[in-house]
Amino acid sequence: MTSVIVPVHNAEASLPALLDSLAAQDHREPWEVVLVENLCHDRSMDVAAGYAGRLPLVFESAPKRGNPAYARNTGVARARGDRVLFIDADDTVAPDYVRIMSAALDDHVLVTSRVDSTTLNAPWLQDAHGPAWQAEGIGTFYDFLPACGINIGIGRNEFDRLGGYSERFSSAEDIAFAWTAQMRGIRLHFVRDAVYHYRYRSTLRRLFEQGSNWGSDSVRLYQAYRAHGMPGRSTRTAVREWSESLRGFLGAKSRETRAPFAVRLGLCAGRFRGSVRYRTRYL
Repeated sequence: MTSVIVPVHNAEASLPALLDSLAAQDHREPWEVVLVENLCHDRSMDVAAGYAGRLPLVFESAPKRGNPAYARNTGVARARGDRVLFIDADDTVAPDYVRIMSAALDDHVLVTSRVDSTTLNAPWLQDAHGPAWQAEGIGTFYDFLPACGINIGIGRNEFDRLGGYSERFSSAEDIAFAWTAQMRGIRLHFVRDAVYHYRYRSTLRRLFEQGSNWGSDSVRLYQAYRAHGMPGRSTRTAVREWSESLRGFLGAKSRETRAPFAVRLGLCAGRFRGSVRYRTRYL
């Protein structure tokens, strides 16, 4: 049985698209969708309740703190499946996604899908994060090890043996999970035929904030993995990136050309904030 884990935090606007994509799945084996309410202040769960007749829904609550890793771990603890897939509430998946990812777990312990960054994003946003991420394979992060996003499937027993997602992270728990799995000898398998539609943040401010969260969590990654070989960053590199990002953002003439620099400025600001907060230099 496959359990699809979806953490939900103030996702009223995007959740219908995800649930519609899950209701359209061609998967014929037993499965369930575990929706984990994580400190919602909108009507997300009322929206989800309207799909009870169309989907095998299970409702769970993660009320202690707003943290997606905590919400996902809570969802897995409630799940009945021997394999789990993770999807975020603001994304969608292709109609054969659950079937293909579930089948891939027959032969592999940890699988990740192809990512489409076009379908859910306005044209001006599509270059915000640079070249299409995980469109053709698994990339390397922070000059260290290959990693994937939250779009994974894994056997339930192996997930538990790995200790689940590390709740010390707020936005890089997916990278940490993939790195830990590899250091324990588990290979990441790329499932080209399974397509995950990824939604970008839809304003310059939100792109900056997301980049800042990533930057701050990259400091925690460095804390956790530098002893295993994750390299540091030089002051010269940090100064160059600040300079290029500021000049690029101020010189841009449109939202489309500003968007990549908003993300890069966020990363710079987040690394600085994280270095101060966590008392670890990773600028």
